[in-house]
Amino acid sequence: MNDLAGRPSAESPARCVACQTQKHYSVMALKNCTKCGASVPEGSATCPQCGNPMCQNENKPKQKMWTAIIAAAVVVVGVCCILLFMLSKGCAKKAPSVNLDPTSGQSDTTEVESVDENLVQLTPEFIEAIQKYDQLSLFSEGYAAVCKNGKWGYIDKAGQEVIPCKYDWANTFHEGLASVRFSYDSGYGFIDTTGREVIRHRREIAVPGDFSEGLVVVKNEGNDHFFVLDKEGRKVFQGSYGKGSYAPYSSFGMMPYAAPIYIEKFIDGKLYIPKGESGYNVYDTKGNKVKEVSDSEMEQITKRATAGQAQTFTHTLYTDKMYGGMGEIVLWGVKDANGKIIVPAEYDKASIYFEPEKIDLTNGVIPVVLIEYSGISYMGEWLGICPDDGSVEHYGYVDLKGHDTFPKGLKERCKQSRLRAIERYKVQEAKEVAVAEDAMKAAEDAARWVDED
Repeated sequence: MNDLAGRPSAESPARCVACQTQKHYSVMALKNCTKCGASVPEGSATCPQCGNPMCQNENKPKQKMWTAIIAAAVVVVGVCCILLFMLSKGCAKKAPSVNLDPTSGQSDTTEVESVDENLVQLTPEFIEAIQKYDQLSLFSEGYAAVCKNGKWGYIDKAGQEVIPCKYDWANTFHEGLASVRFSYDSGYGFIDTTGREVIRHRREIAVPGDFSEGLVVVKNEGNDHFFVLDKEGRKVFQGSYGKGSYAPYSSFGMMPYAAPIYIEKFIDGKLYIPKGESGYNVYDTKGNKVKEVSDSEMEQITKRATAGQAQTFTHTLYTDKMYGGMGEIVLWGVKDANGKIIVPAEYDKASIYFEPEKIDLTNGVIPVVLIEYSGISYMGEWLGICPDDGSVEHYGYVDLKGHDTFPKGLKERCKQSRLRAIERYKVQEAKEVAVAEDAMKAAEDAARWVDED
């Protein structure tokens, strides 16, 4: 309050001060210095008594709060980054042990990340790329022999033609080399995955084997002598077969395959050559005969060798049959190691191994064939019924999820053609049976008339 003269009275509040400018007075708020306690007009930068900064003092709690918030945020982000890094490293370590069986419960994302480098992916690009080929074969070491206009070459896992189709015949790669021939009279040679001829074509290589442990066994045209070659084509040693039939194990399936069905290869540094009707001579990698084994011993050796392929040959082909009259149409599918069906039996042909009865899934796909039947013919008890000459074969691949490379609707079209062919065959079979019965009856009647005369 002011007295009558306009001066501040002694009873004025301690936090107010009169500032006189001519005849006008204004009131300014005061605040106390946190250091000395003196009253200082609001807005002052420092205390006039002790020089203590007033604004910085006021903002200090807010600065501390923001500093704490920023520090906490940095800690949270750092922890998240560490966790993500550890998680990604953990996934990378588990990748090699991913089960190829899609029924194992693993997510599609994990499977794709884990097997991209090893398995053939049936992408739209891959499917489109293989449509130009007339025949397809089993992938081995990332390559498959394919046929176009009667000539064979090779594609890679992306379906790209990496070795031109120029060979009369081409077999699968083993230890980086594959046997090929330009003509029947040229004999076989061996090429690498770039198409470079590593072992020149020779007429004496009439029947090529597969490389195993750095060596390959080949046979002459007479099929009575064998030669062992190294990867430079040098002859390591040779020998002759005993006389007699032999086939301790064999493989047969979609072409190309080496004929005859059986050809030897090294097993743990030993080569087992049939002596004749029974028994085997055993050679080491230098050609020294080290011992002889019996047929039963050879059977056990073969079983052990097959067991050693357990990680590669984990799945088996199985068959289903249509029509059980004078013959059968056999359809092929795939079972896992536990016998569970993962690819239904709906293909007319597949890559087949009788001994060992396993299929190579190193690259994750199997070559299969669908037949569009125009008719079928009986080929005997062993072969059953087969498509006639007017039928069309469609080649493709199927993976372990049951996905295949065939165009939409083709599978159903082939199924219906198969059913129609069977029905026509049944009608034809019934006619043939009726004719046979009539002939038999006529023969019986003729015999009876002779007896009566």
